[in-house]
Amino acid sequence: MTSTTQTVVRSTSRNPEDHFFGATHFWKGRVALYAILKSLGIGEGDAVLLQGFTCAVVPAAVTYAGARPIYADIDPRTYNAELPQFEQRAAAANAAGARIKAVIVQHTYGIPADIGPIVRWARGRGMAVIEDCCHMIGSRYRDLEDAHTDAWEPLGWQSDAAFYSSHWSKPFTTGIGGWARSGDEPLQARLNEFARRECTSPGALETAALAAQIAVYRALFRPSLFWTAQYVKNRLSRWGLFAGGTQRDPFDRQMPADYRKRMSWLQRALGRREVRRQGRYLEHRRHLRQLYEEALRSAGLPTLDVPNYADPVLLRYPIRVPDKERVLHEARRRRVELDWVDHPLDPPFADMQALGWRDGECPEAEKAAAQVVGLPMHLRVRRGNVRRAVRLLRHFH
Repeated sequence: MTSTTQTVVRSTSRNPEDHFFGATHFWKGRVALYAILKSLGIGEGDAVLLQGFTCAVVPAAVTYAGARPIYADIDPRTYNAELPQFEQRAAAANAAGARIKAVIVQHTYGIPADIGPIVRWARGRGMAVIEDCCHMIGSRYRDLEDAHTDAWEPLGWQSDAAFYSSHWSKPFTTGIGGWARSGDEPLQARLNEFARRECTSPGALETAALAAQIAVYRALFRPSLFWTAQYVKNRLSRWGLFAGGTQRDPFDRQMPADYRKRMSWLQRALGRREVRRQGRYLEHRRHLRQLYEEALRSAGLPTLDVPNYADPVLLRYPIRVPDKERVLHEARRRRVELDWVDHPLDPPFADMQALGWRDGECPEAEKAAAQVVGLPMHLRVRRGNVRRAVRLLRHFH
């Protein structure tokens, strides 16, 4: 293992720019994860622990690196795999002869996983820890088992390395994009070298297409147009006309030829601008969470049960519904924006066999995929949108 697995890297900085500046930037967040895996020396014959409630691009990056994904179930309260789930899955995998080299800890919906105990457990077994920060910017964590501090810390600094996404649906967006960063200087140097030697730059046409799509998004997207926008985006993706769209080829058994790609100048410029606006975004999302919880309580509906070690800034507000298909049908009819996943490894057309997924191994993840919808938290959501969404949900409870 590398030297990065020997000590926990912690940052005392509270500068919100730290996660972006000084990182290694890529065309997509999934490539940032792949770069971390390769920079850690993970490959053929190795295994990587990750949770079963995630995007299929995460285990796909593991398989492209030559390793095998091993799935842990989630805690139904946090939607994250916590230490008991990782311990249970690792024990079974080790008994079967697996060589686990890393653990990917996801902060789902922006809710922090209890990462401190996971880091100590993993390091005691020679495993690297990678944080999946794609759902969060601004969430904070407090390690209740660390006697030396009771301070809140930004996520992304507790592990060997962290990766982020700036896809359209994320709290910090450059249209598409992602980055990887590490507090360990040798590992960060290897990430930079990987991007320089192994990755290509996007072409002028790709960058121009992304710029056009960003302009259309800013001009037209509203919560009331969510369902129309989803339909158009899916159509364009199928035709290969949407930059960064979810196409079938990234989920095949072989890594796409253009997978390893650096971030364009346009994305970097947008990222610098997003950093300057970050305080406004965080304030808005915290305010929306308060509005949702007030409305949900007034409607007699459950609110998010946040552990005392977590201070989340939510990507979406998750809520379970008794008949998800009917809720989504009615949301489409009423033009109420809701987000959802169709499978524990979303999207469902991914090659589940190639990704090592087996139905029944992660029952809580499967239950969440069948029940959870996400209330929107972006800048264009207002109090009226909150009220309409909660009225819809109350109708089905």
